[in-house]
Amino acid sequence: MSRKVGLWLITILVSTVLVSACALQIGKPLLYGVSVEPATITPNADGSDDVTIVRYALGRSALVDIYLEDAQGQRHYWRKEKRRAPGTYEAWFSGVVNDRMLPDGTYRLVVEARPVGGGEPVAVAHELVIRDADTTIPDIVNLQVVPPVFTPNRDGINDRVRISYWLAKEVTRIEVYLEGPDGTRYPVPEDKINEATAAGSHSHDYDGGVDLGAEPPPDGEYRVVVEAQDAVGNRVVKSVPLVIKDGGVPRVEITKHDVVFSTDLIRVGETLYFTATVTNIGRVPVRTHGPEPGTVYTTRQNYNSFNEPISDGAFRLGLDYQGSMNRNGVSYPYRWQLGRDDELYTDPETGEKYLMPGQRVTVWGGLTILDPPPRQQPAFWIGLIHENVEIVEDRIGNTYIFVDRGPSDGG
Repeated sequence: MSRKVGLWLITILVSTVLVSACALQIGKPLLYGVSVEPATITPNADGSDDVTIVRYALGRSALVDIYLEDAQGQRHYWRKEKRRAPGTYEAWFSGVVNDRMLPDGTYRLVVEARPVGGGEPVAVAHELVIRDADTTIPDIVNLQVVPPVFTPNRDGINDRVRISYWLAKEVTRIEVYLEGPDGTRYPVPEDKINEATAAGSHSHDYDGGVDLGAEPPPDGEYRVVVEAQDAVGNRVVKSVPLVIKDGGVPRVEITKHDVVFSTDLIRVGETLYFTATVTNIGRVPVRTHGPEPGTVYTTRQNYNSFNEPISDGAFRLGLDYQGSMNRNGVSYPYRWQLGRDDELYTDPETGEKYLMPGQRVTVWGGLTILDPPPRQQPAFWIGLIHENVEIVEDRIGNTYIFVDRGPSDGG
């Protein structure tokens, strides 16, 4: 057999198969094989007759509606204008339409198909009875977010929000997240006290991820969204607004770790001075507080002596040394503000002082040695402290300084 004849025969065979397939397809009705089993359901999550199976077949491509018609003639659409190719289909219906369980009653469950290419629709109806349905919704009551304006930058002021609500019933799924203007979702950690899906009180502590060193969601207006769904499919969504501003991870450094001490030999009664440069290398302001640079401590004082106790989230520069007699359980008992008052931004409402992004300041201070340390030649060093958070930079400029235990002659 020549190649030309062989190709001709193959073409005829393929054409015959295609024509036969089209003929078979054309011979089928648009919608057929519709069934609803069982005809009675009790959707209450007891594991018995909780769903019915809706089966149907299409002979041609069609737009399919599936709806339930109640005794008053109202339609409850479960599927609407879903494009389907020719073939057989099976769908499980639990009694829930638009996130709500239909009430008990007798319904007409209608499957309707409209040809994609145009033509008359075809509809087939079956009776469906719903009994003992769980229609109690998993309501989300008293959803609150405090504070409504959130500044996640670890400065100790409005760094966290508390998201609280009451669940009216036990659920199988709960989601809590922030939703931005562009639809981006940011998950909120689970309630760490109560079981996440249990009925009753719930509370979420949200920091935007800053405590783990992650950048928070960008500044802007958000919705805090809570979604709850129960075992039968009832679903409730509630939301409240939240504003994020001045968010970001604070980043400060002792520039080039360049710490200078005034001497490496000092007598009891004299003052040791230091100088260091600090830069805000981040994109958010960092809070700081006194005393101002230039303040001189004695070894019998600490930051409390200047009425400047530790303030959670604030940054200060500190001085410490081996065998310090004035720790009071806290390292760096001598601390200074990052910059003078006239160099810093002062919030007009709170009076809090901030080192702004990109700003560089010189910090200097002194320590008068009134009591000789246990060691003759202890090491002195500087640290950058994020109070009650972390020591950002520790033991910078570590310098051994000889302390003459004899009194100074003033020379």
